[in-house]
Amino acid sequence: MSDYISVSLLTGYIKNILGAEELLHDIKLVGEVSGIRCSGPHAYFTLKDENAQIQCNCFSYAKTYLPKGGESVCLYGSVDFYPPGGKLSFNCKKIEPLGQGLLAIKLQELKNKLEKAGYFDERHKKPIPKYPSKVVVLTAKTGAVIRDIVTTIRRKNSILDINVVDVKVQGQFAEDSIIAALDLVDGLGYDAIIIARGGGSMEDLMPFNSERLVYKIFDCKTPVISAVGHETDFTLCDFVADIRVPTPTASGELVGYDVEELKNALKEYFNIFKTELQNRVANAESQLINTVKFITSGLNLKIAANEGKVKQIASSLGNIFKLKSLECENNIKHIMARIDANNPMRILGQGYSKMYGSDGLPADIDSVKVGEDITILTNGGKIDAGVKKVIKIKG
Repeated sequence: MSDYISVSLLTGYIKNILGAEELLHDIKLVGEVSGIRCSGPHAYFTLKDENAQIQCNCFSYAKTYLPKGGESVCLYGSVDFYPPGGKLSFNCKKIEPLGQGLLAIKLQELKNKLEKAGYFDERHKKPIPKYPSKVVVLTAKTGAVIRDIVTTIRRKNSILDINVVDVKVQGQFAEDSIIAALDLVDGLGYDAIIIARGGGSMEDLMPFNSERLVYKIFDCKTPVISAVGHETDFTLCDFVADIRVPTPTASGELVGYDVEELKNALKEYFNIFKTELQNRVANAESQLINTVKFITSGLNLKIAANEGKVKQIASSLGNIFKLKSLECENNIKHIMARIDANNPMRILGQGYSKMYGSDGLPADIDSVKVGEDITILTNGGKIDAGVKKVIKIKG
């Protein structure tokens, strides 16, 4: 049983060896800060260069300088080994800034280039629909991010169609995975695309600082929402997206409108429109009644004003009609008198007679012949006779 040792014994040996090595104590360590986080009075981060990295602890960081991610610093402290966690780390007592790290500098240069080219301009931003019906989330399907987004939406919206495309959100294949997913979903009629992942170090978020990803998001026809990292994390994806939200949960709050609130708003608008319509109808009816009254009153005034003229014209027409009637009556009397005066029967009544030849035509002394039968018309009848003798009397 003497051919093995326990883990505790091994880690104890390691700690003692490191503790006894003077070269590992009170040294200056230079590198670039990444993934810094604070817990209570202590700060934890990774210090790295191009080929290696080490975990660092700064207890009571308020006593020294607190760096930012991507910043180059000089740490004063010692190497430490923590047996319960099996972790090698560097405990720093003092931090001094040296400037931005190489990665941060390159990222800033890329940001300046893209900004100058107009990829971040507000004029290119597409509006996010206020009441979307279908959205797609590009994120790790098994992560907590998608659960937070769906839970946030479903708290107040049960009708929004939520689709998820599983993508890598960290590592060397994440960039290609996200770009391929954007190619897939951009033409499928979604109201919005959400690109989401939780917080992380600068290295973890580097796929979202991809120049190719910026170009792809810029070319998307569908509005894109960037929900990457924590509130203090910024990536190039945030700048080129149509809108950036501080956390993935916030993207759910943005697209997951309150259905009940919308229903109540629609009811309120309906009641407002109904009341407005009723008021307009009532006003139109009142205006119509007033217009009819005005027209009727005007007509009555016109009629009253012209009634005297109408009576005067009627009286004049009556007098003219009477005069014309009397004139016609006199003319008729004169005509009747003339007709009566020229009535053959009236002449016959004075002892005259009219003679007709055998042909039935009126005859006179020149047209009758001796022996001819004639008819004599007298007052009260006619006489058939024969001509015995014709005696002409010279005047």
